[in-house]
Amino acid sequence: MKKYIYSLMAILLALLTVGFTACSDDDEPKAADIVGTWQYNHTDDDEWSDEWDIYYQFTKEGKFHIVEKSHVEYYYGHPSVIVHHGTYTVSGKKLIITFDPDPKYNPNPEPSECEYSVQGDKLTFLGGEYPTFTRVEDSVIEPYLNVVPHPC
Repeated sequence: MKKYIYSLMAILLALLTVGFTACSDDDEPKAADIVGTWQYNHTDDDEWSDEWDIYYQFTKEGKFHIVEKSHVEYYYGHPSVIVHHGTYTVSGKKLIITFDPDPKYNPNPEPSECEYSVQGDKLTFLGGEYPTFTRVEDSVIEPYLNVVPHPC
């Protein structure tokens, strides 16, 4: 009887050990977690909330797009749109982005990095000016990705 109880306790201890070590709350995000389109969550004290919508899109191919769309109509009744493109990589909790070269303003862009987390449909950049985004459908910004900026 003692052998039976000892064996049962050993099995129970082994199951509990596996159960506690298999899950972790501080798992690092995976690169696939960030893939998708994200809309900036405006805050009450945000001076841009009435004027701009900001979207980030990260593709599974390692490219990113930033679309800034104004609520104010500028050019022939169309909303003003600013689009940036580039590439990104993920290393642990760090997101490393490099904008595409711009011959006029930034011919040799340097990579920049920030820490981030993804929890469900919420993307948070730790630090920075625009910290929280919510996942939206890719189709929200698709019409703007090929927009050629109007020369000023």
